[in-house]
Amino acid sequence: MTRPTIRMCARCQRITEVPVLVYVVHAATGPGFNVYACPDCAPLYPPLPDALDILDAAQQPHSTDERPES
Repeated sequence: MTRPTIRMCARCQRITEVPVLVYVVHAATGPGFNVYACPDCAPLYPPLPDALDILDAAQQPHSTDERPES
């Protein structure tokens, strides 16, 4: 028998057995962590970005907004 996943909601601090991943915190110097919400609070968070969209945006050339010096 497996134990249920139990997490605390980051918004209302209630304990839930059906946590929803709402945010992933990345850390440059160590492991990151996941932020969970209960099913009632999860819709209040913005959707997680798609990793492939982030990679595509990083590969696009950035515009150089050079202004002439006065």
